[in-house]
Amino acid sequence: MRQHEEIRVQILATSDIHSHILNGEEGAQIYRAGTYVSEIRQREDHVLLLDNGGSLAGNIVAFYYAIIAPHKRHPMIKLMNALDYNASGVSADEFKFGLDFLNRSVALSRFPWLSANIEYAMTHEPYFSTPYFIHKIDDLRIAVIGLTSESLVKNENIEMEKDIAIERATISAKRWIRYIYEAEAPDFLIVLYHGGVSTSQRTEKEVADQYAHEILKNIGIVDLFITGHQRATTLEHEDGTLFVRAGQNGEHLVHVEITFRRRQSSYETLKIEPTIVTLSDYEEHPELLEMTRYDRKAVQKWKNEGIHGAKVDTCFFDFQELLLKPHPFIELLHESMGLHHQVNISCVHLPLPLSKGLKSPIQHKDVYDAYPHPDQLIEVTLRGQVIKTLIEKSVAYLQEEAGTLKLSQLDPTRFLFWKGFDYTIDMSQPVHQRVTQMSLRQDYTYRVTMTDYCYRHYRQYLKDAPIHEVSKQSMPELMIERLSSSEPIKEAQQNMYIVGY
Repeated sequence: MRQHEEIRVQILATSDIHSHILNGEEGAQIYRAGTYVSEIRQREDHVLLLDNGGSLAGNIVAFYYAIIAPHKRHPMIKLMNALDYNASGVSADEFKFGLDFLNRSVALSRFPWLSANIEYAMTHEPYFSTPYFIHKIDDLRIAVIGLTSESLVKNENIEMEKDIAIERATISAKRWIRYIYEAEAPDFLIVLYHGGVSTSQRTEKEVADQYAHEILKNIGIVDLFITGHQRATTLEHEDGTLFVRAGQNGEHLVHVEITFRRRQSSYETLKIEPTIVTLSDYEEHPELLEMTRYDRKAVQKWKNEGIHGAKVDTCFFDFQELLLKPHPFIELLHESMGLHHQVNISCVHLPLPLSKGLKSPIQHKDVYDAYPHPDQLIEVTLRGQVIKTLIEKSVAYLQEEAGTLKLSQLDPTRFLFWKGFDYTIDMSQPVHQRVTQMSLRQDYTYRVTMTDYCYRHYRQYLKDAPIHEVSKQSMPELMIERLSSSEPIKEAQQNMYIVGY
């Protein structure tokens, strides 16, 4: 290319598709994205297609291909390969089903997965090979680097800690971007960051990721910064950087047209024109639909299959119902835990903030809707004093309003329901001194089975607790097995007594 000649490049970016591949369902816009991408490629010579992560989890399709049929290729990988994605970022959701599932998905991908700050725990080398790639158009060089929110990944999966480490995104980004400029001399640099960010209102409350502001201000020269894990789809310019929030569920696609001019030995950026594309304005791509026809049939068949066990009614209307007396939904969770584990003491939580229970007739999709997370069981040994501390932390946000018990501030999924011993909570006592009676001795140790969700969110109090076993089966699988039994759910016995209100 001769000096002063111009070249136009189209950057197309999606984010947080969350495995929505069932055409007709809300969020299944990947087929419409395929139509738009095909149209752009037909009329433009230089197209770079990127995803910002969040494609492998968050939907019943993802659950089916990770848990129920892990031997099958994930249809999202098939679609992304067919669309010829150039690269994908990595979100915390990618770790939801464990490293084996993620590694298999990455191995079947014909595009790189990029994250500079996810490393091997032993060597601290990038886990996903080189965390950047250089897209070349003649001698124009566009660098793309991936970053992942460390705070989100750290809280996703405890079993992977022996294998991977998550470095602070700012530190990793500064090191790798410096290296990219020194070793690759790119003409344009794109960052794929899966985490929260706000450039117009930088308050701790409004910034989803606590380090996002620090990342944006300290990583060096960035031309295009694409973020995920946010509902909004927005475009902003600040200090020479175009900030793009790529939205959720593939509802939109961000199209950035960049015009470069050739200098003697490099390129200058003449113009950047970003556009938010509403994918609902486009038809679904027929070839992509055909490609996933049998994948969609398999999911539909499984999700609509009935579970033919004893009749159950574990429905409830509000959180107070679970506090005042033993509830069959909580008992169902405890009994599901005990199917393959000798459980004397168990600890469960609500799977969703607005959980409503289950009632016959039940299909597989009903169980997924009630418990969509692949939580696994962890067996640990805890001292009675530690168990008391966990209860105190859990009930600290209980408050009485007009004779009704409610949770203030605490996410309802963080409230712990115990079985295997009796305890009394006195609401008239000061916070963290409410457990006035417990049938366990505080100086004894006890074997406890809990979900890894409970463990992760209270792990600061469990630092010295030895882990004996981590189950391979998820809670939804165990619930399906329990609900398939002809044995009715046992009538739960009162063991949590709340007084003084």
